[in-house]
Amino acid sequence: MHDLPGSRRPALATLLFAFVLVLVGGAALASQAAPAEIPGQALAARVEAELARRPDPFANDPSHQVLVAPVSQPELLTFMRQIRVFGARGELVLGTAYGLETHGAGVLHLLLAAWRPEGRAARMLDPFRFEHDRADIPLAVLYTSHRHQVFLPVPGVATEDLDGALPDTPQLPRMRLSVSGLPPTEVDAYHFLALATGHEPDLAAPFDNALGQRLTVARLLDHARDFYLASRDTPAEPEDHSRLHLVDVLLQASRRREQDPDAVKRHFLDVELRREHFDAADETLLLGHYAESLGLLLADPRTRWSEDERRQARAWLDRLDARFPALEDVPARRLAHLLRGLRLLQQHADRLR
Repeated sequence: MHDLPGSRRPALATLLFAFVLVLVGGAALASQAAPAEIPGQALAARVEAELARRPDPFANDPSHQVLVAPVSQPELLTFMRQIRVFGARGELVLGTAYGLETHGAGVLHLLLAAWRPEGRAARMLDPFRFEHDRADIPLAVLYTSHRHQVFLPVPGVATEDLDGALPDTPQLPRMRLSVSGLPPTEVDAYHFLALATGHEPDLAAPFDNALGQRLTVARLLDHARDFYLASRDTPAEPEDHSRLHLVDVLLQASRRREQDPDAVKRHFLDVELRREHFDAADETLLLGHYAESLGLLLADPRTRWSEDERRQARAWLDRLDARFPALEDVPARRLAHLLRGLRLLQQHADRLR
């Protein structure tokens, strides 16, 4: 039986309508299946391109290179040839012809991160050959010297007058580098805190420092944590550079000590990530470290994220690209912290959705 010409139009219209519904429904499913662009992805691509454009962005700076790219053994050994050993065994300090290292235990941290004796990761018992001084020094000896130099400041008391006194309020650990013939130098201690967290056999074991304080690594970490949780952010680079790395240190410590990391996460979101105004000279420095800290928090599977917290992090990342309108004048060391954070955020973007 054949349909009349007029009776086919409604059937054709129905088929077309159904086809449109299939297309619309398919597009909707496709849009749900395809993940939206990860916040910060465009900025990460710009940073990668900028670093690739520079001939040697981390020349003589393996400490920042190791954050984003492998450091070859020739590169590391070339850098280490300029490092000098000051002091006597038991109270060693590292530096160059221009002065002592500016971040306490930074060279030791670099060696444990990038040196590959016999093709394997370095260990504390491995002796490193300091060519300038023709000295083979086990890394453990350097660590013990650094532990002797770390201290807790006491408000209102000069460091040289501590005489064993300990603070009554949370203080950020620091290091006092003192060798014969050079004036004492106070530096930050975040590298040492990270090393101690990973390598101290017993965090509760007491030791005496050069200023007569009886300390434990656990006490140092407690002070660092309490100090951070009570601190407020600044619009410029803080006086103690440790404050830009405390999230990293405290996350490592919380894993070793089986502590809940969410207090650190909440403080970071409530303080650092809410800052809107920065001193112009330090804006990229702070933002790069913030991105790094956010990436580390997101990469830690123990942190718990509410929908409001995920929304806050996504909104911050959405604004981040505009805060870096041009990258040509941003030092590579700042870009390294930024890129490390953005890569971590990309790897764990599912936790932001």
